[in-house]
Amino acid sequence: MPIIIKSSVNGFRRAGMAHPSELVTHPDGTFTKAQLKQLENEPRLSVKIIEGAAIDDSSNSNSNSKGPMDEERLRELVAHIASLDKDDASLWKQDNSPKATAFSKDVTAEERTQAWEAYLATLDNSSSEDAPKDENSGGEK
Repeated sequence: MPIIIKSSVNGFRRAGMAHPSELVTHPDGTFTKAQLKQLENEPRLSVKIIEGAAIDDSSNSNSNSKGPMDEERLRELVAHIASLDKDDASLWKQDNSPKATAFSKDVTAEERTQAWEAYLATLDNSSSEDAPKDENSGGEK
């Protein structure tokens, strides 16, 4: 059962991933039952579970999009993010995520989002020393 999630706060993290303030359809199996309950109980998230439906890829803006990208592509993009110069402000947005221009033109917005979420998850599971610094707070964001 596909799950559609929209966050009232862009980048709000729950169930191991950041949720954008736009509608995102996640395929069946993306979340565990415990995570689904957590998502449904979170007031900052709008969660709709589509019972017995399949994800219609034709509704995506990129006709090549098929939900989550394959693991190899994801690993490549996460490695690319990790290799970006953390001190080069021209590569990073104010929210400390990489700008679209930091990627090659064949990388879609959906792929950038998935790679950024995967990169953040690797930081959640390890030291966050490699995270870009938030210059306004003097710490990590």
